[in-house]
Amino acid sequence: MHPVMTRLAEDHVRLARLLDLFEELLNRFHEGAEPDYELMCEMLEYMDNYSDIVHHPTEDLIFQRVLENGTARRDVFDVLMRQHKALGHLSKRFRQSLDGILHEEVLLREDVEAHGRELIGTLRAHKRLEDEEAFPIALERLSEEDWAEVEARAPNLEDPLFGNPDPLRYRSLYSRLLAQAED
Repeated sequence: MHPVMTRLAEDHVRLARLLDLFEELLNRFHEGAEPDYELMCEMLEYMDNYSDIVHHPTEDLIFQRVLENGTARRDVFDVLMRQHKALGHLSKRFRQSLDGILHEEVLLREDVEAHGRELIGTLRAHKRLEDEEAFPIALERLSEEDWAEVEARAPNLEDPLFGNPDPLRYRSLYSRLLAQAED
């Protein structure tokens, strides 16, 4: 597998871990407990920043290249690239809900939970479509020259949580993931 695809596959494994943690926190919220909102906000910040700056732009380069080369499954790639833009809106809405809680605004718990569950569900479905349909097509359709061009144009920034951890920036998230790894 090409190194770009290896990195994206690793990102997806990490995202699945984060989504499981998010779901765990939302389940506590649903039961009436007060989860760690700071942790949830850090998770959203990390997912938004890394996805918007590195992950999704890299995928879009691959998807665009597949479309340029021609594929019978154009619909898959069009949907995924549109979703990359829409995911930011879902994340922002959920973050605003969490910020509202932190600032003691009056919000309906079911609305906050619904925003979080919609984001998690959409991200899981998006990742599944990429893993099961888009990535296999890209691996089949792209040449070594295509991959070299994607790699040359793709953002090349270190993952601030999993690559070269920045525990000061994502203090709660880093501590939580470290504790999980030790269990």
